[in-house]
Amino acid sequence: MQVFTSKNNLTMKQIFIIFILFSTLISCQKEDLTDAFDCKGTTNFSKTKEYTDVLKHFKINIPKSWNTELYYDEFQSELYSADTTKQLTETYIVDITWHQGELVFNDDFEQKVLQVLKNKEQLKVVKSGYGKFKKLSSYYNLSQGKNSNLDYHFLQIFIKYKADEYYTLTTKIYGNEFIEERICTSISLFNSITFIE
Repeated sequence: MQVFTSKNNLTMKQIFIIFILFSTLISCQKEDLTDAFDCKGTTNFSKTKEYTDVLKHFKINIPKSWNTELYYDEFQSELYSADTTKQLTETYIVDITWHQGELVFNDDFEQKVLQVLKNKEQLKVVKSGYGKFKKLSSYYNLSQGKNSNLDYHFLQIFIKYKADEYYTLTTKIYGNEFIEERICTSISLFNSITFIE
């Protein structure tokens, strides 16, 4: 009888250890960006046009009615777009940029980003963390403050693409209404990006 009990306890200990390891692995997994912002479903944009950045690193579908501009230099290639048919407090502005350079996710990187937001941009971080964007390692932060006397929310997503290439995706949201919806809509727009090999 005692032999059966000790074997049973050993099995219970093994189950407990497996449970702890499993829980730890799940909690360490990096969440998808849509999960981080509790976005439900996706937004389908009608009447879009496919844009390719000048240096041909990415392409993305943007609504035709939006004002879209492309910029580049030898170290970056950028697409800047906004729905200018609506009031600024009803829409958002997106900026997608490919960067030539190394991106290292660590405490120093995060502190530098947060310091720029606080000191230079005068913004307060609301939410930040590491996650995945299209299965790529990413870091995101959402901050808020004032810009041109309007309440302002700023979402930044840093995506490590290759050893010497990375992307930044940003959304600027003015006003106080439908913030979560506009964040999720912009994330849906970002999800239509295709990285060109």
